[in-house]
Amino acid sequence: MYPAVLGKFRRTHLQPRTADDGCRRLAARQQWAISAGASVWLIDLEPYEHNRVVGVVRKLRVDPTEGSIEVTINDGTGEVAARWSMRRPAPELAIVPGTALVLDGVATVGNNGRPTLQEPAFEVIPCPASC
Repeated sequence: MYPAVLGKFRRTHLQPRTADDGCRRLAARQQWAISAGASVWLIDLEPYEHNRVVGVVRKLRVDPTEGSIEVTINDGTGEVAARWSMRRPAPELAIVPGTALVLDGVATVGNNGRPTLQEPAFEVIPCPASC
């Protein structure tokens, strides 16, 4: 009786655990961020220091009353906002969600407590397969 029960238990409950697709995709995005030239992951972003971060655009917000463009990027470890004042022409408007970016600038703490890059230099780069 025991071998039959133990054999059934082995087949159903002792399977090796593997990471799900979401975890694999996040890990791949984290590795991609460092290989694309990021100096830190977004979770380790230090305020008031010069940082180079890489991520994929998740949100784009244009605020005509404040005259600003705000982009939120994610690298698999966290999110950061980048804010530019609107000027003519505004090359930041070419950024759309799903675009991969390298942002180079000084991080500050925004009004809502989130890290924000004010007027960072940016470069559009090829998006990883895990976008």
